[in-house]
Amino acid sequence: MVLSAQHALLVAASALAVSWASGAAAQVDLLSADTLHGVVDLRLAAADGEPSFTSFGFGKFRYGGGANGDIDPKAQIALAALEWTPRLSWDWTAVVDAGHQPGQENGFDLYQAYLLYKPLPHDSTRFRARIGYFYPPVSLENDAPVWGVTNTITPSAINSWIGEEVKVGGIEATVSHDFGDQELAVTGALFGVDDTAGTLLAYRGWSFDDLESQPFGDMNLPPLSPFLTRLQQDQTYSNREIDDRVGYYAMLEWRPPVPLELELFHYDNRANGTSETIDQQWAWANEFTDVGASAQLDAQTRLLAQAVEGDTRIGSEAWPLVSVSFKSAYLLASHDLGADTLSARADVFETTDRDPQPPASLGERGWAVTGAWRHPLTKRLDLRLEAIHVESDRPSRIVGGEAPDQAQTMVQSSLRLTF
Repeated sequence: MVLSAQHALLVAASALAVSWASGAAAQVDLLSADTLHGVVDLRLAAADGEPSFTSFGFGKFRYGGGANGDIDPKAQIALAALEWTPRLSWDWTAVVDAGHQPGQENGFDLYQAYLLYKPLPHDSTRFRARIGYFYPPVSLENDAPVWGVTNTITPSAINSWIGEEVKVGGIEATVSHDFGDQELAVTGALFGVDDTAGTLLAYRGWSFDDLESQPFGDMNLPPLSPFLTRLQQDQTYSNREIDDRVGYYAMLEWRPPVPLELELFHYDNRANGTSETIDQQWAWANEFTDVGASAQLDAQTRLLAQAVEGDTRIGSEAWPLVSVSFKSAYLLASHDLGADTLSARADVFETTDRDPQPPASLGERGWAVTGAWRHPLTKRLDLRLEAIHVESDRPSRIVGGEAPDQAQTMVQSSLRLTF
């Protein structure tokens, strides 16, 4: 039987207790300055154009425009989160992320909670595993504490979607081996608690935001057609187990003898597409493949690139109710200028409605450009400035009384404390 979000946490807690007892004679550090970390992000933002999807609009950003598309400034604590990483023994640690993000259903909730098994390597082969509630290792951008990004404020369209909908409860294992001056790693996982992944992509489309899904919270959807309102309520819960089927993902990583890393990732939640809850949440059959590359061009310059392609569906394969294919790609360049870092990113994205219902297709096509500057003020405090411009064509905007073609710009600053 597949783990629910609550069951995944109970399994992790039970394993934690067993591990703690077995490692009591080893090095244990449950609560100290080394096990508690945190992030506080003070945000100023202003955007024009459509209302944000957080306000039941079609806007592509976390912050949207005001009435008649006017600029609508926002000032808030965008994130306040803690990360607890207790050491249970020489081989076992835990990771628990929890915090507050405005615009979420719950004022305070869990982001990740898992046990990590990482024994000391004795030769050129290494092993690690984790069990609990966590993000799959898809994102190349999210490498900071509490699943944050390092040099920009907002991740790409791909990794914004991962943050919103692709989080699992399950078991993951990785084996890596050094072949002389290069390394190969293979990861596999079995999971549940992700049957609704694809709802946002189908009904709202791609977005650019740094929101993280909550195990017990929902995310808003834009206006739906009369046909779709009979299928779906106006919120989606990102972490649900509906059909009790086990999903899987697998990843291959290669680090050649040059400053380059390549990865190939495949995900399939194996949902049946036909199961529905009493509150109109569906088991979306969601499958995608991601390829990524990270290259260190010199001591100051790094390139990241990712591309994803997949499809998501409810209903049977023969008689789908909603069927959407999707793809997106980005290229991100970061360059250090002394202590500062300048970053530029270009995104393209698209969805295709394979079975459009009147009055408008769920397909879309668009692009975006992002520029960012990060300036460290102290060892633990930095200032970031960012501007994003996005243009997209989505016919289903007519359901909300908007023109299909929309352009939107957002500028924001982030004063971020990490400890």
